[in-house]
Amino acid sequence: MASMKIVTPILITLLIVLFPFSEAREFVVGGHENSWSFPTSSDSLNSWAQKGRFEVGDILIFNEHDPLIDSVLEVTKDHYDKCYVSNPIEEHRDVNTKVKLDRSGPFYFISNAVVNCEKGQKLNVAVLHKHLKQPPPPKGPAPSPAPLTPTPKVPAPSPAPLTPPPKVPAPSPATLPPPPKGPAPRPAQPAPPPKNPAPSPAPLSPPPTAGAFGLRGGFVGIVVGIMSLVGIAEGRCELEL
Repeated sequence: MASMKIVTPILITLLIVLFPFSEAREFVVGGHENSWSFPTSSDSLNSWAQKGRFEVGDILIFNEHDPLIDSVLEVTKDHYDKCYVSNPIEEHRDVNTKVKLDRSGPFYFISNAVVNCEKGQKLNVAVLHKHLKQPPPPKGPAPSPAPLTPTPKVPAPSPAPLTPPPKVPAPSPATLPPPPKGPAPRPAQPAPPPKNPAPSPAPLSPPPTAGAFGLRGGFVGIVVGIMSLVGIAEGRCELEL
């Protein structure tokens, strides 16, 4: 059983390479039944060929109206351009001529009648390499999918620690110079008043005698007493100052 599992894929690969799985396609030249025998213009058949895609293995069908009078010639490019009908590569005389495109590259076809070829009964086909189609997969139990490898869990990077800002000491207030140590100055004492003996009051003059001298003497005594009192008052003011 193990050997069969190994041999089966190898055989399938060889079949893909040696035997293509694409089927041959058939194309009616010109797209319609009478397009080859009665082309609508001098380049109508080549316009149709340029719109198609032809691969190796495809088949062209030429619907010939009267194969006894006309036929399909496969020629070279030089004979194609000149509508030269002698020495063709191959000639087909069937009512429904089928030509297999067995190689890649250009193919050139013209009518056996020169007049018809000059009117546009000619075809140029470019053939491409066959696009191989993949065969259907073999029937069998589908292989179990490979287990998924768990993604390793990577721890998230820890955030970088924040650097504390540097502590700047607060500026200390300016210290006042200490007061000078020493005895407090005594307040100035007022200068003692000058010691001057208060002027003794002037002695009162004796009372006047009677008569005129008595009145006169009394008046004079009053004046002298007033003057004495004024002098005493002035002396006291000076002492206070």
